[in-house]
Amino acid sequence: MDKKNKVRKLGVQAKVMILASILLLEVCAIMGINGYSRVKTGMIELGVEEAEMAVRVAYDTVDGDTLATIKAGSEESEAYKSLLAELRQVQQTCGIAYLFTLYKDDDNNLYYGVDADASEKQAYPGLAYEEPYSYFASVFAGEDYVEQSIVHTEYGDLISAYMPVYDSTGTVVGILGCDYDASYIQDRIDAARRSTLQIAAICLVSSFILLKLVVGGVMKSLKKVDRKIYDLVHSEGDLTQKLDIHSGDELELIAENVNTLLEHIRGIMLNISQNSAKLGESTGNVVESLASAKDGISDVSSTMEEMSAAMEETSASLCQVNESVGSIDATVVSIANKASSESVSSRETAKKVQEIYNQAQNDREAASKQTEEMSKVVNEKIERSKAVEQIDALTTEILNITDQTSLLALNANIEAARAGEAGRGFAVVAGEIGSLAANSAKAAEEIQRVSKEVIDAVNDLAKEAEQMIRFVNETTMAGYEKLLDNSRDYQKDVEHLSATMQEFATDSVELRENIDSIKEAVEAVNVAVEESTKGVVSVTEVASDLTESMENINEEANANKEVTVQLGEEVGKFKL
Repeated sequence: MDKKNKVRKLGVQAKVMILASILLLEVCAIMGINGYSRVKTGMIELGVEEAEMAVRVAYDTVDGDTLATIKAGSEESEAYKSLLAELRQVQQTCGIAYLFTLYKDDDNNLYYGVDADASEKQAYPGLAYEEPYSYFASVFAGEDYVEQSIVHTEYGDLISAYMPVYDSTGTVVGILGCDYDASYIQDRIDAARRSTLQIAAICLVSSFILLKLVVGGVMKSLKKVDRKIYDLVHSEGDLTQKLDIHSGDELELIAENVNTLLEHIRGIMLNISQNSAKLGESTGNVVESLASAKDGISDVSSTMEEMSAAMEETSASLCQVNESVGSIDATVVSIANKASSESVSSRETAKKVQEIYNQAQNDREAASKQTEEMSKVVNEKIERSKAVEQIDALTTEILNITDQTSLLALNANIEAARAGEAGRGFAVVAGEIGSLAANSAKAAEEIQRVSKEVIDAVNDLAKEAEQMIRFVNETTMAGYEKLLDNSRDYQKDVEHLSATMQEFATDSVELRENIDSIKEAVEAVNVAVEESTKGVVSVTEVASDLTESMENINEEANANKEVTVQLGEEVGKFKL
């Protein structure tokens, strides 16, 4: 395993072994102490019982009346010797270390009576006893006393027992003391302690070995799982590997869960890989569609600029037509004024027939020339005003572009729906593009309607101009011809000439009214053209904004495409 993956502190095996060893040590210690305590207690109780039995056996050999006679100086008496022999026999038989009798004086001082000790340390009758009377007061009062533990002295391990000795009158004449030899019991207790320690040590060692084997098996499986996981981590994203552990315990369940997790991660990575490819393809289509839409919007913007320029030219042409109509109106007013003046001064005109004839000839030529120039100017202005018909073609082109934009928005919505959550923002933009296309179509239809009105007004203006020119050519020029023809007879028919002038004045008034109507129509057309120009400018601005929005969308789409590529590269690091 890599050094970088080693544990920083104690490993699991060390922790388990230390904890289990402590627990085993505590359990063995508790069991050993408990067993030793029970053995010790039992052995001490056994020693106490033996000491009590020994003192009772000795008690049965002691006669209270005889014991009452043994005082200081009774060593040579038969009673002393007989009692001493009996006590020594009991001492040897019952394993008693020290067997003796005590008595007290009136001051409660204690003295030896018979001491069965056969050594040089034997106490003779009348020898003072070192222990205080209070220690044996209860015994002298008639109660038996047996030590409940082994007393370790310089003379050995002893269990002391004391019984009162009565004479024939029932009076306590002394006490029988027995120091039972408990050395063999202490040896058995020490042996039990050693056995307990040995058994505890054997149990501890065997338990430790068994624990080592169990923990070692578990750690072997854990290390196998760790090595497999390490291989998975350092196998360059290979998710096809599996943990093959058949221990039958929780480690096998852990391995199965890890395999399930790897399979789940592998499925997620496969889905990410597939969806990343689809997202990349969809993003590419969006980028291509945005490029096409950008080109179409650029065409729309260029067309709108051309329409705006055409509208400006049309407006200028209408201004010129309006000026020409104003000039015609002024001419007609002048003619009307002249006709009225001639009607009043018809008689004076008769005198100047020759002058009128000459003037009429000049006027006819001038009128003919002016009429030709006016006809030429009017026809030229009318032809220039027909440039508004280009608006209809341009609006038709706009409608086609909006249809393409709507279709593009629909395709973008479809692609956004396929993209799911990632295409939600693009779906909103596609919806806005569709709305903009619908608004553009509506504006184009409105422009087309206004253009039609302008074209109709221009056609009406052309008809009126044709009537005016026809009137000038047919009526005015005919009047001049008639004036020339009748000038010779002017003197004969002055009244007829006056009536003719009056009629001519009336016709001039009607012509002026017609010209006024033409002027109003031209002004209406001019207003419509100005409104159309504003609409075209607005459409151009919207198209410009839309172009900028398309560029932003294109940048976002390119960024999404880069993210898709990066996502594909990251997923490609895994072996699926």
